[in-house]
Amino acid sequence: MKTSFRFLPYLLLALLISACAGRPRLRVGTEYPDSASLPSSSRPTGLSPSLEQLIQRIKQNGKDVEKYFILGENGQIIVMADLQSETGNYEVIYDLGSAKVLSDSAFEIPFLVREKESDIVAGDALVWRPGAGSAGLLLAMDDDYMEIWEQYFDLFDKYNAHLTFFVQGEYDPLVIGPFCEAALRRGHDIGFHSINHLDLRKVPEETFFAETTKPLEIFRQEGIPISSFAYPFGFSEQWMHETLLPSFSVLRGYGTTFRIYSEEQIRSGYIISRAIDNTVIQGDDNFYPLITLMLMTVKFLDDDRILPLTTHDISDSAHWGITPRRLEFLLKTADDLNLIFYRYCDF
Repeated sequence: MKTSFRFLPYLLLALLISACAGRPRLRVGTEYPDSASLPSSSRPTGLSPSLEQLIQRIKQNGKDVEKYFILGENGQIIVMADLQSETGNYEVIYDLGSAKVLSDSAFEIPFLVREKESDIVAGDALVWRPGAGSAGLLLAMDDDYMEIWEQYFDLFDKYNAHLTFFVQGEYDPLVIGPFCEAALRRGHDIGFHSINHLDLRKVPEETFFAETTKPLEIFRQEGIPISSFAYPFGFSEQWMHETLLPSFSVLRGYGTTFRIYSEEQIRSGYIISRAIDNTVIQGDDNFYPLITLMLMTVKFLDDDRILPLTTHDISDSAHWGITPRRLEFLLKTADDLNLIFYRYCDF
């Protein structure tokens, strides 16, 4: 049932955020209780024909409704759209956090639509079926956990997941070399993460090159086509980008904010990847809904958006790493949503 009511514009976002926080979150492939009912008004009024038509247009979820996202004060992801009609200007807020699983390939997404001038708000829901498309994620692992990473190659194959492994250290024909060769055979990508994981902003010029570009020669001589570089700690400055881009196609930072990129933006040379380590996202009750919301947002925006994600070790006890259970949840959710697993070498 649709409802309409009036309230101050800035309360709309607060209402949705509050509603999202109190509702069960979607886990793709898992049954959940029905999501909470949409907000109701103590003074309901009938909707105008023009608003009814607008709601039907939103429910069709066509490409003519151009969506985008904003981040709330605490980093909450809020997906929105702006629409115009003869009767006014409207904004739409989609509540992906309260999505309900209808089937293996369909979800119910609640939304609110507000007429900006009058503040009249109506709520409804649309049925979303994520199909094929170019939206995806760039999943990477950093440092020197080669022996551990290789143990999960079969798991990556299970979900048709291709990763980029940013290896750290000098080329070693007994360790790094065999791992890189095995990863490439399985369809993965190799990036570079420096020799000693130093803060490159604070080293002499000679050390900077010894840590970044000088080691490339032997890797490439051994048939390992490294094309991307991940800054240690994610620290970098503009001069470093300018210095390294002739040697690498993509340079990568590291942060804790949700960011998505188009292919063109990635090809421009520098991006920041969202950290998903156990120490960054603490507690499974936080990890599972957040990962689901991030992946659903990328897919729901329905274009070539790509989400970079980064972790390190794979272990139940790793601080800078991800648990095997979290890793499989991430892979399965991405696969269920028909997201593409991109590699840095694809750009």
